[in-house]
Amino acid sequence: MNNPKTMNTVEINKSIMELNYKKEKLQREVDEIQAQIYFLANLRETQRMDDDEQSGQSLFDQMFGG
Repeated sequence: MNNPKTMNTVEINKSIMELNYKKEKLQREVDEIQAQIYFLANLRETQRMDDDEQSGQSLFDQMFGG
């Protein structure tokens, strides 16, 4: 970026536009990463529930000879 004291209005506007573009691009990346985190957290929760159901069934089988 140029020295802000020597920039004219057009250069300032261009720099603002470039920074906004970079910010939007980074925000899209953050949104994609967040979506992946949510997906994996949901997958983990599903597996945890499956494991709980299976261990509950095993306990039932052990107690009642299933």
